[in-house]
Amino acid sequence: MIRIKVCVQLFWFFLILQSTKSNEEDYEVELVQVVFRHGDRTPTKSELYKNLAYNPIYDSLGYGQLTDAGKIREFRLGAILRKRYRAFLGDHHKYGSVYAYSSDIDRTKMSLQLVLGGLYPPILNEMGHLELSPIATHYVPLILDNLMFPMLCPAYLKEYIQTKVSSSVRAIVSKNKELFQYLANYTGSDMILDPIFSTYKLHHFLTTQESMNITLPEWATKDVERKMNSLVKLEYDLQSHNTAMKRLNGGFLVKEFIKNMDAKKTRNSPKIYVYSGHEVNVAAFARAHDLTQPEMPFFGSTIIVEKLRNCAGKQFVRMLHWSGTEDKLFTYTIPNCGEICPYEKYVRHMKRVIPSDEESDCLWNNVSLRKLRRYYTGLLDLITK
Repeated sequence: MIRIKVCVQLFWFFLILQSTKSNEEDYEVELVQVVFRHGDRTPTKSELYKNLAYNPIYDSLGYGQLTDAGKIREFRLGAILRKRYRAFLGDHHKYGSVYAYSSDIDRTKMSLQLVLGGLYPPILNEMGHLELSPIATHYVPLILDNLMFPMLCPAYLKEYIQTKVSSSVRAIVSKNKELFQYLANYTGSDMILDPIFSTYKLHHFLTTQESMNITLPEWATKDVERKMNSLVKLEYDLQSHNTAMKRLNGGFLVKEFIKNMDAKKTRNSPKIYVYSGHEVNVAAFARAHDLTQPEMPFFGSTIIVEKLRNCAGKQFVRMLHWSGTEDKLFTYTIPNCGEICPYEKYVRHMKRVIPSDEESDCLWNNVSLRKLRRYYTGLLDLITK
């Protein structure tokens, strides 16, 4: 009797195992899209607070520039993508198979090159010759880039300011006034105009110091960092506070991803789209999908969107996340749709955060020739630099 019971249990075990295996094999990858945060960097000039002692290392490395740790992290991301999609992409880069886009910032452009280098590393061919795979990359001026800098759109800024002066946010500011006063005293930072965003900037400075193995200032105790982190998470949430803000923030990337998935495939169509951006882009893209992770996108933090097809020809979407630190990828459960979401259902669900064509032109409609000239001559003061 025991022997029969064991045999039955083994039968069900192998049946479940086979079922799991076949379910995975039932889906074929049709397209991969990736949006990620750049690698570890030095602080930007705007993040250096008033009372900070001078450190010559920033001048030698440059402000807002990738560090060696950041370079390694981004190359590692490329290697992770290669491991997962090697069979789909092939060992050799083929013309048109990769579309690579970056914001017009040094650290994102360099991060993109490093990810592509990890995705298609140099190899020795049968003749013993080194084969390189340079891949063309694309970007537009920051002041015209609604994918990576939608927060520059006037309509978005209006919503953002209204959110920041709302009674609920003012109540949070009042509740944390002792922390803000503490930070103002020790850093000399302006904690009056927008103390939550000022805390957010200080947080970024501290993360760059930790990554560079520079001792944190004495004022940055564990308790203070914990309180700051709570406000940083809130800042990311406030940047996508309502449906309109989700549409005018992460919605531009969502629209781009759906456009790519809907595009008619040809022989030279991209198999993978790679977008190199910033923490705000990863956070906004996640929140546009009503996803709670990552709360605070770390260096290299990545969201992957796979378009799948099953044996019956039906299309699906699967989303994954790389934290920037672990070796494994985390599979999202898409709200109201599951881990593997029927494509048509996904598109219907995301329709509410897709910006109109008029909204998509918001930056183009608000730029002048004079502003473009100032941008290219370096006279336009940008907080990201």
